[in-house]
Amino acid sequence: MWMDQWLLVQSDAVIYGFIFFILLTGAIIFPPEDVSLILAGIVIQKGKGDPIIILLICYLGTVLADFFIYFVGRKFGKALSKKAWVKSKLRPGRIEAIRKGLEKRSLVMIFIARHLFYLRTVTFLTCGMVTLNFLRFASADCLSALVSVPLMVWIGFEASEHYDTVTAYISQAKIFSLVLVIVIALVVAAALKRAQRQFEEDPEDTSV
Repeated sequence: MWMDQWLLVQSDAVIYGFIFFILLTGAIIFPPEDVSLILAGIVIQKGKGDPIIILLICYLGTVLADFFIYFVGRKFGKALSKKAWVKSKLRPGRIEAIRKGLEKRSLVMIFIARHLFYLRTVTFLTCGMVTLNFLRFASADCLSALVSVPLMVWIGFEASEHYDTVTAYISQAKIFSLVLVIVIALVVAAALKRAQRQFEEDPEDTSV
Protein backbone atom coordinates (compact mmCIF):
# COMPACT_ATOMS: atom_id res chain seq x y z
CA MET A 1 0.00 0.00 0.00
CA TRP A 2 1.56 3.27 -1.11
CA MET A 3 0.23 5.30 1.83
CA ASP A 4 2.13 3.48 4.57
CA GLN A 5 5.34 3.38 2.52
CA TRP A 6 5.14 7.14 1.94
CA LEU A 7 4.34 7.86 5.58
CA LEU A 8 7.23 5.82 6.96
CA VAL A 9 9.81 8.12 5.35
CA GLN A 10 8.28 11.32 6.73
CA SER A 11 9.25 13.26 9.85
CA ASP A 12 7.41 12.68 13.11
CA ALA A 13 5.55 16.00 12.79
CA VAL A 14 4.27 15.06 9.32
CA ILE A 15 3.23 11.61 10.56
CA TYR A 16 1.25 13.09 13.47
CA GLY A 17 -0.43 15.68 11.27
CA PHE A 18 -1.26 13.22 8.51
CA ILE A 19 -2.83 10.64 10.84
CA PHE A 20 -4.92 13.35 12.51
CA PHE A 21 -5.99 14.73 9.12
CA ILE A 22 -7.12 11.42 7.63
CA LEU A 23 -9.07 10.58 10.78
CA LEU A 24 -10.97 13.86 10.50
CA THR A 25 -11.63 13.50 6.77
CA GLY A 26 -12.71 9.90 7.33
CA ALA A 27 -15.82 11.28 9.00
CA ILE A 28 -17.24 12.31 5.65
CA ILE A 29 -15.11 10.93 2.81
CA PHE A 30 -12.14 8.53 2.85
CA PRO A 31 -10.44 6.50 4.24
CA PRO A 32 -12.67 4.75 6.79
CA GLU A 33 -11.62 5.18 10.40
CA ASP A 34 -10.47 1.55 10.77
CA VAL A 35 -7.98 1.88 7.92
CA SER A 36 -6.47 5.04 9.44
CA LEU A 37 -6.11 3.42 12.86
CA ILE A 38 -4.52 0.28 11.43
CA LEU A 39 -2.12 2.51 9.51
CA ALA A 40 -1.20 4.19 12.81
CA GLY A 41 -0.42 0.76 14.28
CA ILE A 42 1.87 -0.02 11.34
CA VAL A 43 3.70 3.26 11.89
CA ILE A 44 4.23 2.45 15.57
CA GLN A 45 5.48 -1.06 14.78
CA LYS A 46 8.00 0.37 12.33
CA GLY A 47 9.43 2.56 15.10
CA LYS A 48 8.27 5.89 13.70
CA GLY A 49 6.95 8.55 16.04
CA ASP A 50 6.12 8.34 19.73
CA PRO A 51 3.54 5.56 20.40
CA ILE A 52 1.82 7.52 23.17
CA ILE A 53 1.49 10.64 21.02
CA ILE A 54 0.16 8.60 18.11
CA LEU A 55 -2.43 6.89 20.32
CA LEU A 56 -3.54 10.25 21.73
CA ILE A 57 -3.78 11.70 18.22
CA CYS A 58 -5.79 8.69 17.07
CA TYR A 59 -8.20 9.01 19.98
CA LEU A 60 -8.60 12.77 19.63
CA GLY A 61 -9.01 12.63 15.85
CA THR A 62 -11.58 9.86 16.12
CA VAL A 63 -13.85 11.54 18.67
CA LEU A 64 -13.57 14.97 17.02
CA ALA A 65 -14.66 13.43 13.73
CA ASP A 66 -17.66 11.91 15.49
CA PHE A 67 -18.51 15.24 17.11
CA PHE A 68 -18.35 16.88 13.68
CA ILE A 69 -20.90 14.43 12.30
CA TYR A 70 -23.16 15.02 15.31
CA PHE A 71 -23.07 18.80 14.93
CA VAL A 72 -23.73 18.60 11.19
CA GLY A 73 -26.90 16.69 12.04
CA ARG A 74 -27.77 19.17 14.77
CA LYS A 75 -27.13 22.21 12.55
CA PHE A 76 -28.96 21.07 9.42
CA GLY A 77 -31.36 18.50 10.85
CA LYS A 78 -34.05 21.03 11.77
CA ALA A 79 -33.98 22.55 8.29
CA LEU A 80 -34.40 19.12 6.75
CA SER A 81 -37.18 18.21 9.16
CA LYS A 82 -39.25 21.12 7.80
CA LYS A 83 -39.28 19.65 4.30
CA ALA A 84 -42.61 18.13 3.36
CA TRP A 85 -41.15 14.76 2.39
CA VAL A 86 -39.31 14.50 5.72
CA LYS A 87 -42.42 15.53 7.69
CA SER A 88 -44.33 12.72 6.05
CA LYS A 89 -41.75 10.25 7.37
CA LEU A 90 -40.81 11.86 10.66
CA ARG A 91 -43.73 13.51 12.42
CA PRO A 92 -42.89 15.50 15.59
CA GLY A 93 -44.11 12.62 17.71
CA ARG A 94 -41.88 10.15 15.90
CA ILE A 95 -38.81 12.36 16.19
CA GLU A 96 -39.45 12.69 19.92
CA ALA A 97 -39.86 8.93 20.23
CA ILE A 98 -36.55 8.37 18.44
CA ARG A 99 -34.86 10.90 20.70
CA LYS A 100 -36.18 9.16 23.81
CA GLY A 101 -35.09 5.80 22.46
CA LEU A 102 -31.58 7.09 21.84
CA GLU A 103 -31.41 8.59 25.31
CA LYS A 104 -32.39 5.28 26.89
CA ARG A 105 -30.05 3.17 24.76
CA SER A 106 -27.43 5.68 23.67
CA LEU A 107 -24.41 3.76 24.93
CA VAL A 108 -25.39 0.50 23.21
CA MET A 109 -26.50 2.11 19.95
CA ILE A 110 -23.49 4.43 19.68
CA PHE A 111 -21.11 1.62 20.62
CA ILE A 112 -22.49 -0.56 17.83
CA ALA A 113 -22.55 2.28 15.29
CA ARG A 114 -19.03 3.52 15.86
CA HIS A 115 -17.62 0.03 15.25
CA LEU A 116 -19.42 -0.28 11.92
CA PHE A 117 -18.46 2.35 9.36
CA TYR A 118 -21.69 2.02 7.36
CA LEU A 119 -23.80 2.79 10.46
CA ARG A 120 -21.55 5.35 12.11
CA THR A 121 -22.30 8.42 10.03
CA VAL A 122 -26.05 7.79 9.77
CA THR A 123 -26.42 7.12 13.50
CA PHE A 124 -24.38 10.12 14.58
CA LEU A 125 -26.21 12.40 12.15
CA THR A 126 -29.49 11.15 13.60
CA CYS A 127 -28.24 11.82 17.14
CA GLY A 128 -27.64 15.43 16.13
CA MET A 129 -30.87 15.74 14.19
CA VAL A 130 -33.05 14.62 17.12
CA THR A 131 -30.94 16.84 19.43
CA LEU A 132 -29.76 14.02 21.64
CA ASN A 133 -28.08 15.63 24.65
CA PHE A 134 -24.50 16.31 23.58
CA LEU A 135 -22.95 15.31 26.89
CA ARG A 136 -24.78 11.99 26.69
CA PHE A 137 -23.64 11.50 23.11
CA ALA A 138 -20.05 12.54 23.86
CA SER A 139 -19.84 10.30 26.93
CA ALA A 140 -21.08 7.24 25.04
CA ASP A 141 -18.86 7.98 22.06
CA CYS A 142 -15.72 8.62 24.12
CA LEU A 143 -16.24 5.39 26.06
CA SER A 144 -16.74 3.46 22.84
CA ALA A 145 -13.61 4.99 21.33
CA LEU A 146 -11.60 3.80 24.33
CA VAL A 147 -12.28 0.29 23.04
CA SER A 148 -12.15 0.70 19.26
CA VAL A 149 -9.13 3.00 18.92
CA PRO A 150 -6.58 0.91 20.87
CA LEU A 151 -7.99 -2.28 19.34
CA MET A 152 -7.56 -1.18 15.73
CA VAL A 153 -4.12 0.34 16.39
CA TRP A 154 -3.07 -2.93 18.03
CA ILE A 155 -4.29 -4.91 15.00
CA GLY A 156 -2.16 -2.71 12.74
CA PHE A 157 0.83 -3.12 15.07
CA GLU A 158 0.58 -6.90 15.28
CA ALA A 159 -0.08 -7.50 11.61
CA SER A 160 1.99 -4.80 9.92
CA GLU A 161 3.62 -7.38 7.64
CA HIS A 162 0.23 -8.70 6.50
CA TYR A 163 -1.77 -5.49 6.09
CA ASP A 164 -3.79 -6.59 3.05
CA THR A 165 -4.69 -9.92 4.67
CA VAL A 166 -5.80 -8.25 7.89
CA THR A 167 -7.99 -5.69 6.15
CA ALA A 168 -9.57 -8.51 4.12
CA TYR A 169 -10.40 -10.38 7.33
CA ILE A 170 -11.84 -7.18 8.82
CA SER A 171 -14.08 -6.74 5.77
CA GLN A 172 -15.34 -10.32 6.12
CA ALA A 173 -15.95 -9.81 9.81
CA LYS A 174 -17.95 -6.67 9.09
CA ILE A 175 -20.19 -8.55 6.70
CA PHE A 176 -20.95 -11.01 9.49
CA SER A 177 -21.39 -8.20 12.00
CA LEU A 178 -23.75 -6.39 9.63
CA VAL A 179 -26.11 -9.37 9.75
CA LEU A 180 -25.95 -9.30 13.54
CA VAL A 181 -26.57 -5.54 13.64
CA ILE A 182 -29.57 -5.88 11.32
CA VAL A 183 -31.13 -8.26 13.82
CA ILE A 184 -30.35 -5.89 16.69
CA ALA A 185 -31.66 -2.94 14.67
CA LEU A 186 -34.97 -4.72 14.07
CA VAL A 187 -35.35 -5.29 17.80
CA VAL A 188 -34.50 -1.65 18.56
CA ALA A 189 -36.85 -0.44 15.79
CA ALA A 190 -39.69 -2.44 17.31
CA ALA A 191 -38.96 -0.91 20.70
CA LEU A 192 -38.89 2.60 19.20
CA LYS A 193 -42.18 1.96 17.44
CA ARG A 194 -43.79 0.96 20.71
CA ALA A 195 -42.33 4.07 22.33
CA GLN A 196 -43.77 6.20 19.51
CA ARG A 197 -47.24 4.73 19.98
CA GLN A 198 -47.06 5.34 23.71
CA PHE A 199 -45.90 8.91 23.10
CA GLU A 200 -48.68 9.65 20.61
CA GLU A 201 -51.29 8.18 22.95
CA ASP A 202 -50.07 10.25 25.90
CA PRO A 203 -52.03 13.54 25.89
CA GLU A 204 -49.42 15.29 28.03
CA ASP A 205 -46.63 14.63 25.54
CA THR A 206 -48.63 15.34 22.38
CA SER A 207 -49.75 18.66 23.74
CA VAL A 208 -46.15 20.00 23.76
